[in-house]
Amino acid sequence: MSRSYLFFDIECANCFDGNGKMCSFGYVITDDQFNILDSQDVVMNPEAEFDWYLFSKKNECALAYSKDYFRMQHNFEAYHTGIKKLMEAPERKILGFSVSNDIGFLLYATERYDLTPINYSAFDMETIINQAKNEKKGLKAWCEYYKIDLSKLTAHNSRDDAMMTMLLAKAFCEEQNTDIESLLQKNKGIRISVEKYIQQREERRYIKEISEKIKDLFGKKTRALLSHKLGGKNYAIGFKLSDDIDEAYRIANLVYKHDGMLLRNIKSNGILIVRENISDEKRQELAKRNISTITIDEFDQKVRLE
Repeated sequence: MSRSYLFFDIECANCFDGNGKMCSFGYVITDDQFNILDSQDVVMNPEAEFDWYLFSKKNECALAYSKDYFRMQHNFEAYHTGIKKLMEAPERKILGFSVSNDIGFLLYATERYDLTPINYSAFDMETIINQAKNEKKGLKAWCEYYKIDLSKLTAHNSRDDAMMTMLLAKAFCEEQNTDIESLLQKNKGIRISVEKYIQQREERRYIKEISEKIKDLFGKKTRALLSHKLGGKNYAIGFKLSDDIDEAYRIANLVYKHDGMLLRNIKSNGILIVRENISDEKRQELAKRNISTITIDEFDQKVRLE
């Protein structure tokens, strides 16, 4: 069987609670010369409330169909088998733009209706082009950059957005003097599998859970102190929580238990806990606000119980 390339896009009625409720699945299938073999916009009933903003006059890119038209369609369950076959076809490569979002939407739909997961991986044209050009742009902006004719395409029509992605990939390949297969081979590290997405989703959930626990300690004192070694002074964590959430939580608890006051950030008069010594320039800048720094190792020595 010859290779084929499926470009896809998904629209959702809403993404409340971080979960997109699909209302359309658009795709374009091509060969390695970008000849279109098939394309369709699979419109479905999201069985969910539409975000008011999607049909607001303030929204420059409203959904392609009316609420009534979406409501008239079958739900995702009716299209699951067909979409699964499309995505899992042998010798097929999947591409999207900002594709991690679409992987999440499709995964949630299978979970929501208790259906068999769809096993595939997808390349993200957004990441490929942004990295190559060292610049960040949206789908429409990149299409305009490459002077792609969008006059017959409608934004937020899933099939047309998938078509934009395909035309963008074609223009980029022409610019780079390469073919689509070589481009994907060169960027295989950018491919995201459903399995990898699930792992990343669990990591994000864990970081969010522990971050909330840290935030619960902001500005609080405990009556069950282990010591008074921090003397009631203000402390803040001087690195991004998501960089090492477990270490951040450990430090936060030590501040709390040793008579420190943990703050989200310090504007003046406090101590910043950093991973390693900072530059003299940065230290002098902080000193103007009466903020000093302490490394994690130094902090651990300070609160160590004999």
